[in-house]
Amino acid sequence: MRVLLNGLQAANQSGTGRYVSALCQALPEAAPEFETVLVWPSGQPHPAIQGNVKVIDQPAGMASRLRFDHCSVRALARREGVDVLHYPASTGCLLPPRPVLQTVHDLCYLRHPEWFPASKNLYYRLFIGPTARRADLVLADSQATAGDIRTLLGISADRIRVTPLGVGPEFYPRAKQEQQAVCAKHGLPEKFFLFVGTLEPRKNLVRLLQAWDRAYDTGLPPLVIAGRRGWKADPIFAALRQLRHKEALHRPGFVADDDLPALLSAAQAFLWPSLMEGFGLPPLEAMACGAPVLTSNLSSMPEVTGNAALLVDPTSETEIAGALTALAHEDRLCASLSEAGLRQAALFSWENTARLTAAAYHELA
Repeated sequence: MRVLLNGLQAANQSGTGRYVSALCQALPEAAPEFETVLVWPSGQPHPAIQGNVKVIDQPAGMASRLRFDHCSVRALARREGVDVLHYPASTGCLLPPRPVLQTVHDLCYLRHPEWFPASKNLYYRLFIGPTARRADLVLADSQATAGDIRTLLGISADRIRVTPLGVGPEFYPRAKQEQQAVCAKHGLPEKFFLFVGTLEPRKNLVRLLQAWDRAYDTGLPPLVIAGRRGWKADPIFAALRQLRHKEALHRPGFVADDDLPALLSAAQAFLWPSLMEGFGLPPLEAMACGAPVLTSNLSSMPEVTGNAALLVDPTSETEIAGALTALAHEDRLCASLSEAGLRQAALFSWENTARLTAAAYHELA
């Protein structure tokens, strides 16, 4: 069987990009019986190529991607004799030429359209819902997302397969020397709370910043906010300017993948009070590195983190501040969360994601 895997979102510096890259890396080994035609963004380093993988480079700009997704893919599928098409980055094909598997990561744009620019909302409304309804099977990252797909898109449960994401082997507790080196590289203090992610509305950073600023005088460590600026981030930067304790706030910007495990290992706690996630990779990656995790009690976060995270109501600044104070002063709590987090993260692997994905290919074939 031949599978055409559309990997054009691999260049995206987000959870979706990480998923696409990791799946492309793990799938050939997890399902050696398949021949994979991997469409890959031009100029992006390829995953390790195996004998059953053929890579086709393709420009990944928006116009080029739209043309390929809905037009050029038809001729390529015929030419390569593929049996199954997989769109792994939420959007799909309006007129699919073969049986199609489409991964839908979340439906935030339907739950909270105010979080997105009008152009993004239009793009998602055109190319997620309508294409998912035409897909033969839909993969969801979590039970929470599967529920949204049923409720908001009207897709029946028998066409949805829940396929959790994974944690890469590079995420493990790093030695103190490596932690110190990466902190020195980014100009960070010895102890700190850490957030890593795109600065956008659903990450709930305004409340996090205000809660930390409010409780800082109780003995909280400095706060590190790492990540690139996303859309509609003006309120976040306004909150940054209004902090009383600006001197204890660090903004290293985007952190490269090579530095991320050591940075997570060095954090006194990892903070992720997001308002909605299809899965939420960063808390699991932090757990795998031994960091205690604070996250939201909404959406997929309780499902993914299990009993291994400190869960808070992300709409309550008071509750977030209280949890930060506990993480700053209760060593036993932090040690318990760290140990439980290591066990929880070990339940998730990209190999398992690839095996479940391969099972969906078999269904379609």
